[in-house]
Amino acid sequence: MKKRLTKNIGLKLLSLAFAAFLWAVVVNIDNPVDTVSFSNIQVEILHPEVVTSKGKTYTTEAGTDRVRVTVKATRRVLHELEASDIKAYADMKEMSLGSQIPIEVTIPEFAGKYEEAYSTPRNLQVTIEDEAQNTFPITPTTTGSVRDGYVLGQVKADPEKVRVDGPKSVIDRIDKVVAEVDVTGLSEDAVLNSKLAFYDREGKIIDTTLLTLKDLKSENDVRVQVEVWETKKLPLKFNTSQITPADGYVFTGITSEPAEVQVAGSEEALANVEEITIPASALKADNLTKKEERVVDITPYLPDVELIDKNAGSVVVMIGIEEAGSKTLEMPTGAIVVNNLPEGMKYSYPSEDVLEIKVNGDQDILETLELEEGSVSINLVTYKDPGEYDVPVEVKLPGNCSLAEPVTIKVLLESTESNENE
Repeated sequence: MKKRLTKNIGLKLLSLAFAAFLWAVVVNIDNPVDTVSFSNIQVEILHPEVVTSKGKTYTTEAGTDRVRVTVKATRRVLHELEASDIKAYADMKEMSLGSQIPIEVTIPEFAGKYEEAYSTPRNLQVTIEDEAQNTFPITPTTTGSVRDGYVLGQVKADPEKVRVDGPKSVIDRIDKVVAEVDVTGLSEDAVLNSKLAFYDREGKIIDTTLLTLKDLKSENDVRVQVEVWETKKLPLKFNTSQITPADGYVFTGITSEPAEVQVAGSEEALANVEEITIPASALKADNLTKKEERVVDITPYLPDVELIDKNAGSVVVMIGIEEAGSKTLEMPTGAIVVNNLPEGMKYSYPSEDVLEIKVNGDQDILETLELEEGSVSINLVTYKDPGEYDVPVEVKLPGNCSLAEPVTIKVLLESTESNENE
């Protein structure tokens, strides 16, 4: 038996070697060695205390803290390999030239199953600089719109400020810290979570990777308190007790533009107010002989509410003063009745929107006198050609009232045919 095993031993060994070679060839053909690259692999920094323990900090140069890793292994291993399996790290203890740290690549789950793994670039570039800190106010901002019939009230961040530590070059770039919330559809007060965003002077967002927020667990640990107010339109009421006309003149009333304003406030505040009263001291005037126009700031007289339009606080007030026994009435030009407009003509009033008509009569009657619809008219029967004319105005008044002076209005007549040809 032993002779049979040892007989032709050389030939048997040669056969065994050939079989091993043939097996290797077959395996290599079926599962060849290849290379695959994985992009955007984050580089982990080890032992940062090498720098930070000296009161310094560091920043990584753009493009070097995320690398492309090339792995050489059999096709079967590469097929199973995923980017999350790859670990890249740079050890601060290995830093050379004060800025370069070699990047090491490992694949723990595939230890011994790959031939090679390396990164591009091969080194992490860092800049060592002084550490700094500063405190910034948090500016709350909103996007979207609250529900119709409501407006935003006060918007307040909690906390109102944040202390930030980090590289001096990054801290010095910070111009504004913003907490933004979406208020779309809100109809009541709310507290909304927000994420801080840091901006430089050019409005560009700053990467906060190397910043540390003191007194906050994270940049997401910010709340914004949002007040939502109801709205209401309130008329303006003027106290005219300190308006005194001169002898022979009478006070005929007061008008304002606007006559009412839209305000916002809490439900309780709006329920307790029906008008905005302007005190007599705001309109005080003595010995007036003609109507007077005033601009009154109504904001000091708002009762626990706020104007929706911040520019609406200035109200134009017209104080009416007439000679005793006279009254000036106003008629919109669009309400003037036009009789006998020539055929093929159209008319317009080029210089006036409102026609003033001064009337004389008994003061008691004048106080309640108003121009009725159709009581003011013009007659164009004698005007045949295009042009601009001063046309007499006819006014129907009670028998005991009369015009203080003739009234005319400038009328422009144009041919409708010439417009059609154009």
